[in-house]
Amino acid sequence: MTVYSRADLAARVLRDLGLVAAEESPSADDLAFAEETISSVYGELAMRGIALPNGSDAALPGEFLVAVSKRIALDVATAFGLISVSDAELAKPVTERALREMAMRRPTGQSVPVDYF
Repeated sequence: MTVYSRADLAARVLRDLGLVAAEESPSADDLAFAEETISSVYGELAMRGIALPNGSDAALPGEFLVAVSKRIALDVATAFGLISVSDAELAKPVTERALREMAMRRPTGQSVPVDYF
């Protein structure tokens, strides 16, 4: 099973938003901002009862990469002026619903990191 680090996820979010080209490396500041946002969003999701694998180094299972990136991108996009806060807030329930479903339907037999939120 492929897993992704927090830095991998942060770079993915920046690429998904078009802030970094596919062949480019994000700046250290942009990467740090995205990683900070990841920490905050993971905490927020935990408070909402959405159990995801933790986002520490090499802990995000591949099947969650795109869905988690979409949710985190909503907060990063507002910071870069790519979307309004009100539009982002309207989109969050859609992405969170998908994450809840994925977490509940994870295939049997696949290990899940012990340190859930």
